[in-house]
Formats: sequence, C-alpha cells, structure tokens
Amino acid sequence: MLNQVLHQSFQKLSKVSVYLLILFAVSLLFGCNQNHSGNFVKLDAPLKEVLPKLTLVVPENEDENGQPIEIIVGDAFSGKGEYSIGNGETHEFQYNFFREHVVEAPRYIFAVVSYNWGGSGTFYYLTAFHKTTLKGDKEFLLGDRIEIKKLTITKRPVITDIVSMTYMVRESGTSMSEKPDKMMEYDFMFHDGKLTTVKFLDKKW
Repeated sequence: MLNQVLHQSFQKLSKVSVYLLILFAVSLLFGCNQNHSGNFVKLDAPLKEVLPKLTLVVPENEDENGQPIEIIVGDAFSGKGEYSIGNGETHEFQYNFFREHVVEAPRYIFAVVSYNWGGSGTFYYLTAFHKTTLKGDKEFLLGDRIEIKKLTITKRPVITDIVSMTYMVRESGTSMSEKPDKMMEYDFMFHDGKLTTVKFLDKKW
C-alpha cells in the first residue's frame, strides 16, 4: 500500500516537474523574442540599397572649422575630402568603403573603411553605423595596409551587436613593404560606449 502511494505521489510530482519545465521553456522563449524585438532595428530598404546612404564620420581629424568631417558614402564607395592641419590650411585625404566587407547586426551595420591622409600609409578601420541614423559613430583602428580576410556576424544566445573579423597584419618590426603575414582573429563588441576587441573561449554557441 505504501509503495502504491509513493508511486502515485512520484507520478504527480513528475507531471508537475514536466509542466514547470515546459512553462519555464515557454517563458524563456518569449523573453528572448521580446529581447530580440526590443533590440533589433529594421532598415527601411535592403542592405545593399542602404549602403550608399551611410554617413562616414572621419576619425581622428577635423575640418578647418574644428568640426567633425562627415561624408556620404555614395554610389562610388570611395572619394576625397579635406582635413585641417591648422592655421587655416587643409590637406587632402582619400577614403574607401569596402562594400564586400559589410554585415548587418541587430542595431548596427559594420563595415571596413580605409583612409589615406596623403602619405604612404593607408589605415583600415572597422566602423559601426547606427541603423537609426545611418551614421558611423564608432570605429576601431585595425592597422596600416592590412589585408581583410573575413567579416561575419557572431551568433550568440543574447541578442547584441557582436562581429568577428579575420585579417592579416605584419609582425612587429617588419618592413611595411612586406606583405602582411600574421593572422589576427577577433570578436568585436561595444563596451563602455567604445567598439573594442574581446576573445570568446567558446565559439560554438
């Protein structure tokens, strides 16, 4: 008799556990969907149509009035501009937007943009364009005359803006005339308002 009562109690307990487990799973799924809808910004047009409308905020330099330099990417995806060198003088620079290295994250469009300030160096930046303003408001300097291999979205349980990039640089002390031969592989995300690198130990999310 005691065994029968215990067996029935166990069955009831098992059913309750299964019910609670299902309820937890549904709540978790609903919560993730809410999180997704709350963080994802939908573009007004397909990504390829939006790219020419993006605005570059040129890093590290200002115009002759001391204001940030803003340039619409445009259909050519490259062009020229001027930056101030002081005393009312300006120098010309060239920029290039690499449309083959662009990904769309929940709130940002990430792209590689290079700048040549008039010398021998060409500096590459990972640039984040906010999807509500289409303006590049964050960037990370990748290096001088590097070689981009791959830029991809990193899929993780938490809906956030994380991208992965693989690119080639030169070893420290190597001549800039040498071809980049050192592979760099990083994840990039926002921390304290800045775009920064982070290493995730487990890539298999």
